[in-house]
Amino acid sequence: MDSGQLFEQADQQWNMARLCADLAAAKANVMPHKRPDLTEVEQIRLRGLLLGYSPTEIAEQQYTATRTVEVALSQGLYRYVEVLVERDRNTLTSWRDVATWLEAAGYRGNSVAVNWAQMPDVPVLYGRDVELDQLKNWILGASPCRLVTINGPAGIGKTSLAIRLAKAAQANFDGVIWQSLRHKPQLQHVLSHWQAQLPEPFSEGVEWYDQLQAVMTYLSEHRCLIVLDNLESILSGGSLIGEYEAGYESYRELLKRLGEEPHKSCIIVTSRESNRELKGSATSLSIRHLALKGLHYEAAECILAEEALSAQSYWKLLVKQYQGNPLMLRIVAMTIQEVFDGDVRSFLKQRMTLFGDIEYLIDQQYERLSDEERDILYQLAERAEPVQPGEMNSPHTLPAVSALLRRSLIEKSAAGFTLRPMVMEYVRLHLP
Repeated sequence: MDSGQLFEQADQQWNMARLCADLAAAKANVMPHKRPDLTEVEQIRLRGLLLGYSPTEIAEQQYTATRTVEVALSQGLYRYVEVLVERDRNTLTSWRDVATWLEAAGYRGNSVAVNWAQMPDVPVLYGRDVELDQLKNWILGASPCRLVTINGPAGIGKTSLAIRLAKAAQANFDGVIWQSLRHKPQLQHVLSHWQAQLPEPFSEGVEWYDQLQAVMTYLSEHRCLIVLDNLESILSGGSLIGEYEAGYESYRELLKRLGEEPHKSCIIVTSRESNRELKGSATSLSIRHLALKGLHYEAAECILAEEALSAQSYWKLLVKQYQGNPLMLRIVAMTIQEVFDGDVRSFLKQRMTLFGDIEYLIDQQYERLSDEERDILYQLAERAEPVQPGEMNSPHTLPAVSALLRRSLIEKSAAGFTLRPMVMEYVRLHLP
């Protein structure tokens, strides 16, 4: 893409001509010795901020250092915006304030309602162009999906990918909402939040099922994009079939209706685990499922390069050891830099794959397993080779294996089922 066309969706949502002209006047006030109009680079960064991209994400798109972008913004655009909206100098302290202040000043050009309040700040997304294009085709193609799930193990990049997708697609929707389930909100509170945040407020009842009916009617009449992040937070541990925690069963009806009933909108769901409402509908063209895998080496090495690791000939072994999991690679790269002065070879010689935060990521999933699932893990760890279901000694083999696949803890091949390497090491440490 031509660099001048970066973040071009902002042109559809904001009155860019008037905004750039007014900011140029503010620039002349702040920096009378500089050229009076916004440079092409300043315009690109402005569009990125208006679309909700952080300085780090903008730097990635411009192939430059994050610090370079942050310094330029703090010395330039942030100051112009303060002058334009008549704020005191240095009162703009967050990149998010740019869009908030300019929208309040009347520069937003259409009725798209965007609520990113619960969207987390995440590391730069690497190497997901293929997956991103696939998802965009699913939700923006000739026959758009109404429900898309992104599943995968902890740290694989589900949330990062969903953020990039939502930002890239937001111009195609009347309203966009990011809804985190990490802190287990009750469905009634979630539906009330949506009612308040979506454009053209709609009526709602007192009970959650009346609220849900109002939401479904609204989504049928308006094209909205809603992201439900971390669905696993409200799923019950110890369940072989993806049951909900007590008090959260109403979410089953929400997902069932979002997946089965015709509507104009699109719902993105991220989760470490799938469940019956999502898995059972996977044959429908209106419902799509993306199982997110580890990064390929070319993308993964960018993470290692950021920490300036040495012994590059051993990088591929390190990536393979952590199966291209971006969060695990980031954790281990920082550890290697701090403890081994960046020498990957010295780290690998220690044979200490599991430690600290990496072990904690697996702990989170292991603690949610049923006794039947743990029994299957123990058998696979002891065999250390592909095993067919008929070779496993358990009365609950099939449901347990199915549950472990949903949780991304085991792998399937023609030879049988095996543990993921990191899980193999973890289970061997926890054998009874």
